[in-house]
Amino acid sequence: MRARSRALLSLLGALALLGALAGPASAAPAPAPAPAAQGISIGGVRFGHLPAGLGEASDFDYEYDDVAFTARVWESPAPGGGWRVDADIEVLSGDRLTSGAALHDWFIAYQERPPADAHYVPVLVHGRPGWLARDQLFWLVRPGLAVSVRIDGTRWSTSEVVRIGWAADADYLPQRVLTRRLSQATSRGVRLKVSTLSGDG
Repeated sequence: MRARSRALLSLLGALALLGALAGPASAAPAPAPAPAAQGISIGGVRFGHLPAGLGEASDFDYEYDDVAFTARVWESPAPGGGWRVDADIEVLSGDRLTSGAALHDWFIAYQERPPADAHYVPVLVHGRPGWLARDQLFWLVRPGLAVSVRIDGTRWSTSEVVRIGWAADADYLPQRVLTRRLSQATSRGVRLKVSTLSGDG
């Protein structure tokens, strides 16, 4: 019995040594899921979907006009040098965000985006009032709390913006449902204009 145990231990040791010597050719452990697949939390709001290919993330906390912002910005090297903004997710909180209309009027004025740069379509996100443009979705989570999601519209489609919004703190709707809703908005004569995400927004 002892001889059998020694032989088994010797065999296991030899296999372990062969595995160590094999180096890169040996089976590697499965890579950890990307942060986008795991989901992230920003300002207490969980985002269960992010598009693939986002660059380095940086976090910011700031306040403007009595509204507090908690933001995460992803940047990647630009082809011509420097950096470009891939995505910007902001969670806003403040007493002035009392309703969808209050959020819309204040946030549009805050951003100062020209109408030619972003044409917003009214939408519902989890039953709450929101507005969708080619590269951005913002909505009222509840009075006093709102979210804005903006991506580089030259690299990702509007469907990615919608997926991020609908996967935030709620059950994920199938892509076919999101696509149908977007198609319905377009069929009503709404034109979503392509715009480029700039870092100075």
